[in-house]
Amino acid sequence: MAFNIFSPTISMLEKVLDFRSLRHTITAANIANADTPHYKSMHINFEDELARALPPDGMRLKVAATNENHFPRQMDTSKLSAVIGVEPGVSERADGNTVDVDREVVKMSKNQLMYSAVSQVVGRKLKGLMSAIKEVT
Repeated sequence: MAFNIFSPTISMLEKVLDFRSLRHTITAANIANADTPHYKSMHINFEDELARALPPDGMRLKVAATNENHFPRQMDTSKLSAVIGVEPGVSERADGNTVDVDREVVKMSKNQLMYSAVSQVVGRKLKGLMSAIKEVT
């Protein structure tokens, strides 16, 4: 059994970056189709899926390794998926289009900030890992 040097946090953050990148693509498509008749504004929801993957705070178990061969339980992020669908609760214009460019630009800005924040966290975690490796060698 191979030992994964990356914490489960890294794989979760990797998935978050993937979803944030997909959200950017969808939002850009919405903006590009702002003048397309009958185009429906699309939305991606991955936060609910991520929340389901994590146990509630009160349910997290504190487990002690009693044997050096015990490995920490890894969270399986391979089964996480995003739900892409039509944006709920938006008003339709006379041409049937539901894109509100101002709302989409705000969503894109927020997504960019969140992507940057998550990528900084990943960078810091990898920097810490690199520092630990250098100390051992």
